[in-house]
Amino acid sequence: MSNLQKIHQDVAGIDVGACKFFVGTDDGQVHNFDTFTCGCHQVVEHLQEQNVKSVAMEATGIYWVTLYDMLTVAGIQVYVVNGRHVKHVPGRKTDVKDCMWIKELHSHGLLRNSFIAPIEVRELRSYVRIREKHIECKVSAVQRMDKALIMMNIRLSTVLSDLQGASAMSIIKAILGGERKPEVLVELCAPQVYKKKKEEVIKSLQGFYKPGQLFALQQAFDEYTFYTKKMEDCDKQINAVLKALTKDKEAPEAAATKKRIYHNRPKVDDLDKMMMQLFDGKDLTVLPGITSYSLLKLYAQTGNNWSAWKTEKEYTAWLGLAPSKYQSGKSRKYKKIKVNTTAGQILKECVQPLLRSKNNALGTFGKTISTRRGPSVAIKAMARKLACYIYRIMTKGLEFVENGIKQHQQKQQARTLKWLEAQAAKLNLKLTAA
Repeated sequence: MSNLQKIHQDVAGIDVGACKFFVGTDDGQVHNFDTFTCGCHQVVEHLQEQNVKSVAMEATGIYWVTLYDMLTVAGIQVYVVNGRHVKHVPGRKTDVKDCMWIKELHSHGLLRNSFIAPIEVRELRSYVRIREKHIECKVSAVQRMDKALIMMNIRLSTVLSDLQGASAMSIIKAILGGERKPEVLVELCAPQVYKKKKEEVIKSLQGFYKPGQLFALQQAFDEYTFYTKKMEDCDKQINAVLKALTKDKEAPEAAATKKRIYHNRPKVDDLDKMMMQLFDGKDLTVLPGITSYSLLKLYAQTGNNWSAWKTEKEYTAWLGLAPSKYQSGKSRKYKKIKVNTTAGQILKECVQPLLRSKNNALGTFGKTISTRRGPSVAIKAMARKLACYIYRIMTKGLEFVENGIKQHQQKQQARTLKWLEAQAAKLNLKLTAA
């Protein structure tokens, strides 16, 4: 290591633990500090006394976050590195040796800095993640409401498509209020449901009521109401952060058509408009599967600093969507390495419905892969292609992506025609234009 050229001068290495920070500097000594706030301040003061300009630390859980923010505010460059890059080096069995080794690797430029979103994006991320947790709890409450109803043989979920809809919720509230007559309960349905499914709803509401299941229904309904209120509280915080992020950005022209958000739409003022502002006036909802809500979740993970990834390959690899390939000499093997990132999962959720679509190139692409390698591989490949579209729009413009999609569709048609001609030749037939 001593023969390598030093890239970074005046550096330090920090091994982050749950109870202690171990700090190694160029003087060869290792100091340890408590992980309390006073200890974080002592780390900053110690590094400033040593004239340290750049620090490298491992991303250990969430213990590094506060120290990272304090060091950044103090003007010290911080590299948050992947622990795998320094994990398998022999001869280092203590935190003391770890921090000196991190310092040594960093001084020679052998550690890659991880992507860390700006603090305002991380604030938005915390609200969005809390909201997603509330959605999971709310869905669980709906499932338990359905279970309690079925235990009383009230088959409302088999007649109504959405138990969270206005009709179902009105009926559940009335049941909890003491109403038992199906003819009265059906009157609470929305007009379109009442006209088309009146008799079916009446049959589904002829239940066998039990005190225990009514209690379970009440408990689940109260939990559903609680988490709905908590989601609204998150929406207020998200709205405030988005307004602060977009206050100095030019308002773009409104999109001609807005994509509908079917479930759990956040109560945010002009969400479509603000998403276009945050993504430099570009309307990413033109891409299949993308809505303003999915863009909100994606922005909360990545922000809008596309210079953090030099190429679309780096971007898709960071998302955990790139295929894992191992090559040694002429041998090429695909290794199944599970890398699940939140941002990558968001794009997988966007493309999943497209496997049932018949009218877009991305759906056709996914079906082709699905027939050969299964739907899970197809969804990952579709999510990767969607990530490439997003990266290209943000770096090269929408027109570039639209031309690429047209070319892909033309190639698909040419391959289909070639296959049909080959099949016709086997049967001594000839294709003719209609």
